[in-house]
Amino acid sequence: MHSRKNAENYLINSDTFVLQPIREDFKLSTRVIERNAEFDLPKKPIQIVKKTCELYGASLKTRTLTARHALGNRHKTPIVVAHAFDTPYIFLPTMSPNSEENIWISYQSIVDFQEENVGCSVLLENGYKVKVNVSTPTMWRQFAFAALLERDFAKKQFLLHRPRTSLAQEGSFRYPVVEDTE
Repeated sequence: MHSRKNAENYLINSDTFVLQPIREDFKLSTRVIERNAEFDLPKKPIQIVKKTCELYGASLKTRTLTARHALGNRHKTPIVVAHAFDTPYIFLPTMSPNSEENIWISYQSIVDFQEENVGCSVLLENGYKVKVNVSTPTMWRQFAFAALLERDFAKKQFLLHRPRTSLAQEGSFRYPVVEDTE
């Protein structure tokens, strides 16, 4: 079931599973797959990700740099888009985030990957299957990096909640500060 919503203010939330680009004529828009709904928005997926990151306290650039600090300088770095109640909402890109063909997928929604003739299918916890033009090993790699990012987030949350029992070594946690020029 696809419906068209005119939701200019859509933000990623805990029910958002996939932001998939769709091309209609010469316009790029987004198919949003949520836990219990699917609809199209007249915005590019990257616009939704950027707006969500900014609303929840940091630019996409800062979120990417923070993830790269935790994971190393990786291509297609998963990012923590937002967090609530010590739970990070991690999204992983299937391609370069700036690519118009990039699909953003919620790490928490992924159940499994299935090999296809070209690319693979991502199985989601709501029963949906999303075909991506990326190999199964690449998707497992992205999934593993998202798991490492989740672990890094948990370590930092532990330090935040247990400051007297855990002393951070000087320089062990550095957050990049970036001024956006965009």
